[in-house]
Amino acid sequence: AQLPPTPGPTCADMGKANGATANGSATAANGNGKANGHSTPAASPEPAPWWIPLLHYVLEEHRGKINFFIVLPLSFLYDVVWGWRDWVVETFMTAPHLHDQRVREVQKQVKEWRARKDAGETVGRMCTDRKPWLTMGPATRTFKKECRKIRCSNLCDILKVDEDKMTVTCEPLVNMGHLTRVLLPRGFALKIQIEMEDITIGGLTMGLGMETNSHRFGLIQECVRSYDVVLSSGELVHATRDNEHADLFKCLAWSCGTLGFLVAVEVDLVRVKGYVRARYLPCYTLKEHCDEMKRLSLLPEGETPQFLESTVYSKDRAVIQCCDFVDVSWWEWLTQVNPVNRWYKPYYYKWVETALDRTDPKTGAKGFEELIPIKHYYHRYTRSIFWELNDLIPFGNNPLYRYLFGWLGAPKIAFLKIFMTKSIRESVVTKHVVQDIICPVDSMQEGLELFHDEFDLYPLLVFPMRIYNHAGAGPHQGFLRKPAKVDGVDGPEGQHPGKEWGMYVDLGAYGIPQAVRDKKPWDFEKALLRMEQWTRDVKGYQCFYTDFLLTRDEYRIMFDHSLYDQVRAKVGATDAFPEVYDKVRPELSVCDRNVAGKKTN
Repeated sequence: AQLPPTPGPTCADMGKANGATANGSATAANGNGKANGHSTPAASPEPAPWWIPLLHYVLEEHRGKINFFIVLPLSFLYDVVWGWRDWVVETFMTAPHLHDQRVREVQKQVKEWRARKDAGETVGRMCTDRKPWLTMGPATRTFKKECRKIRCSNLCDILKVDEDKMTVTCEPLVNMGHLTRVLLPRGFALKIQIEMEDITIGGLTMGLGMETNSHRFGLIQECVRSYDVVLSSGELVHATRDNEHADLFKCLAWSCGTLGFLVAVEVDLVRVKGYVRARYLPCYTLKEHCDEMKRLSLLPEGETPQFLESTVYSKDRAVIQCCDFVDVSWWEWLTQVNPVNRWYKPYYYKWVETALDRTDPKTGAKGFEELIPIKHYYHRYTRSIFWELNDLIPFGNNPLYRYLFGWLGAPKIAFLKIFMTKSIRESVVTKHVVQDIICPVDSMQEGLELFHDEFDLYPLLVFPMRIYNHAGAGPHQGFLRKPAKVDGVDGPEGQHPGKEWGMYVDLGAYGIPQAVRDKKPWDFEKALLRMEQWTRDVKGYQCFYTDFLLTRDEYRIMFDHSLYDQVRAKVGATDAFPEVYDKVRPELSVCDRNVAGKKTN
């Protein structure tokens, strides 16, 4: 699930600090240099142990075997052990009544940090103690090496399900799997229920989260009622849209924990049924696809599908998926229900692709319909990690593999990162794409053409979503600017009655470009720079969990930091937490265009 009064050090800055004196003359950092400019030869670095190069060779040249024989079984064992552990904890050991005590422990650590800081000690900025490799993105951010880690890893309880207010209050490390296990049996789900089970509610609400009903409700930040945040002073504040901390509330989404420590969040719920009826509508031209997605997303509430997305299989071929809650008879349960997430089933995106060549026997129309259990629908991409697993285990969708080994599940992203060497990580950037951009729905066709020209990889993901105008006549509303075009206004029963909104779409590209598959040159920097420039030109946004090339200035152009800068200074976060850009920037030098000599747009 990413600028500034006090900019953090760049890789270049740290290199200069380690390798040059104030007047620019080179001196040896280990003390071998002489003050008068004469130097003795630096000692040769100790050679690496013999097994290090061998280990790197095995990890890099036999990655597929490592994934299948090591990462996959480890992931399965982790799921089994942690599944039992979660059941025991959730059944017998939940302790929401100890929430206040856990918050006081966080406050105590923060106050100790502040006292040392005020006393003149060099204590660095603060961050949580969560391990960087546990994040869901491809990168392992390195900013935590320089930070004081505050223990927050015990904040993992659901505190309250309020059926009257239709909200759930959680500590930040509650993940989507935990929430669906608790909420679905009671007939509820998050209003924006994210599909990947390991993503946490804190990461979503302090970062971003979208789902296939975001065309009705917006991003997950629109469904947050309140945040409880510990500031850099140790003060605990309760921020809502309309209390004295409203400016802080507006800035917490997309801030990635750079304004304070989240200790609880209250989020909207929605009543759900046990099944959805899925309609798969094939499109055979790019224009047909874009026009139909726009039409469906802008239909009035009650007419627009409750869930809407599309999967693009080539420049001109896509399948739109429209889903609505339904009740199911026993006969329909026997004949029409498809539990798409069973281990032996085809990957969901592959199953959807069959709609391009199918005809509904009842209507004669292209495509087909089916019924899907709601939990299977919510987590439909977990088994295949969208479609990334096809590159990690190319035979993973083979029927023989599915029946014999499909029960092993998918490898954990966290474990995949553990077995990455630096060269593998660089190849993930330079020979592989993980990109999500958000653009106005009117620019969707141009965006898909850009993705085809620069990446030429399929499938692509398309999620429509609303972006609301919360600023009114004012200038600022947080990181996301007011939509340039108003596509609608919420009615009395809408998410934000009376609020204007614009319709946007998320375009997601995950995989290996065709040029790389064909062993032809592919200029990743050119492709990403063009995509990023286009995204800024259409007043869109690039999701911060991707491997972006944005400089600090370009990031500030893309995202509105005006209110964020004011709030950051007001709550004392400037010297206490990393700036958002420093927290989300990719860790690789190949992505760093802030240093001298790197070209910029």
